[in-house]
Amino acid sequence: MREFSKSSRFTKWVIYCFSIIFLPALLHKVAVAQDAVYQRTFPVSEGEANVAVQKIRDSSKGRLPTLQGFVQQADQPAERYDKGYFECTFQVSRVATGGTLVRTTAKITAWYADPAALHSGYRVLVSNGRLESDVLDRIAEVLTPQAAIGAGSKTAPAWFPGSPPANTRQSTQGSLIMPGTGTNSNAHAGPPLNASTGPSVSPSSATSLESAKSMRAAEEKKSRELSNYIQNLEEIQRNQSHPGDLAAVKKNKTPVLAKPSENAQVLMQAHAQDEFQVLGVDGVWAHVQISGVSRGWIRRTQLEMPLGFSQADNNSPESSSTLNAVFRVAKEETTPFRGNWQPLKGKPVRIEWVEPTNSAISTSRKDKLAYAKSVFLRASKNLAQSHPSAAGIVVVFDSADGGQIAAPLSSVEALANRIISEAAFWRMCSLDPQESFLDSVNP
Repeated sequence: MREFSKSSRFTKWVIYCFSIIFLPALLHKVAVAQDAVYQRTFPVSEGEANVAVQKIRDSSKGRLPTLQGFVQQADQPAERYDKGYFECTFQVSRVATGGTLVRTTAKITAWYADPAALHSGYRVLVSNGRLESDVLDRIAEVLTPQAAIGAGSKTAPAWFPGSPPANTRQSTQGSLIMPGTGTNSNAHAGPPLNASTGPSVSPSSATSLESAKSMRAAEEKKSRELSNYIQNLEEIQRNQSHPGDLAAVKKNKTPVLAKPSENAQVLMQAHAQDEFQVLGVDGVWAHVQISGVSRGWIRRTQLEMPLGFSQADNNSPESSSTLNAVFRVAKEETTPFRGNWQPLKGKPVRIEWVEPTNSAISTSRKDKLAYAKSVFLRASKNLAQSHPSAAGIVVVFDSADGGQIAAPLSSVEALANRIISEAAFWRMCSLDPQESFLDSVNP
């Protein structure tokens, strides 16, 4: 019993020592991986550094052609992530010992498609430092390579095969700052590349100058090759298949509302080119999926609507102009008119069968009349040659709220030649039933 007690105390002592020696190191390693910040010190004024940041700001955010090589290993399979987007933020501050410190952090988000749709949505991924190092490189290029100094190096991995090794950069160095350490104590500006100790330039300084020129040429070549590489990836992405029910947001800070009303609760503000799946449309509103089971409403005028959904007209923001995307002609035939309407009774007519392209789309009487008008005008162009005996055109809407409109060919031609007004044309037609097309007796 006593021996067991001694063994138990020894085991507890070993666990205690392990927790004191190794556990803090493990926790520190995890914290460092999560909070690493990339920075560089430049021997310029704070104003000059801010100007350089502004010049590269537009190119420090945007879509990623691929997530591979830009993020740390995610918990989920990489092929489930799509629509990668990054945005770098900057902090510019004066250094007491001279120069200006520029810190940058890249936020990367991507759409995660989970096998269970409920868990799908946008997620934030951890950057591996490549984006941060690139924007710091471009700031250094704006300030000229000789202006960038720093201490300690944390260079990004090569962007593509054949690029110069990261450790060959002598004029532009970066530092990886860990939480709580402040500015790297080893950060010192090296001697100027053209420094001299006497009237003549020393051989070592001349060598450094030539080395700097060579590195500058290599950096410019790398920049050109990188630009071509990204353009090729973007071209591949554009050529890939794209879902046909996604609508893209036109402007930043577009509100996504809880209900189709201007006074409804704002669920979120979308960024330009954010894409949402369109579930349906209701008048001037589009019903979209935000994430998982979350739904919202966006005005159609604020979206680049996909094919199959009507979009806003340039002249009338609230009306539908792309009616060809709402309806389609399913069948055409020439046959004697079977109705009792006297102008066409028993005469051969051209019948156009029309159906909605999407059952989720809500259409109005005005939409149906506008599309019927387009069918009349299109059919009349070739009707005289293909079916010279046809006396009229009939448009049949094959839907739950359907109906048909019949018109003599002479009336259609008068409308096409602008001899009669549209209102007069509808009065010359047979609308069966009228309530399917008109709010009142007269159009």
